[in-house]
Amino acid sequence: MQNVNTNKLIKTYSGADGLKTGMTDNALYCMAVTAKRNGMRLLAIVLGEENGKIRNSETAELLDYGFNLYELDTIKKKGETLGNIKIDKASTNDIEIVASRDVTVLKKKGEEKKNYKTDLKLNDLKLPINKGEEIGNLILLDDYGNQLDKITVTVNEDIKKDNILNIFLKVLIDIINGELI
Repeated sequence: MQNVNTNKLIKTYSGADGLKTGMTDNALYCMAVTAKRNGMRLLAIVLGEENGKIRNSETAELLDYGFNLYELDTIKKKGETLGNIKIDKASTNDIEIVASRDVTVLKKKGEEKKNYKTDLKLNDLKLPINKGEEIGNLILLDDYGNQLDKITVTVNEDIKKDNILNIFLKVLIDIINGELI
């Protein structure tokens, strides 16, 4: 038996990709639809419509409203370097911290781009650290200090514990360069 999708918007509305339609005597015609455009996902819910045609039309209007008036402001991109750290006894001198996903804020189209603050909080790090392993969080704050988003941060390469000979050579080079005196 073949499943038939009764959500007509899946075929007719650009970006629509799912959820649920329904009809009961009490609730009448209802629909919950998700749609994604330009990286922004919206959810529209319509309840109590007289028929399926009105339900579809009202849902499309809600989605149009959201897509026409709002957009995502990307603050940091997935994989973007957020800074470098040094870890004692690591095989790599400068370890890049990267965003695990895009950091975005919903804003009205045409609205001036705001300046946001970020707060990087690292876990207690122990070697080795594998590429993609969570090492802390990046917190996005507005001007008032309210948290807008929180993502995990990671490293973009495996970081191994250095061997004793290399550690000794690094210390010796630091001494020669006057960094440990």
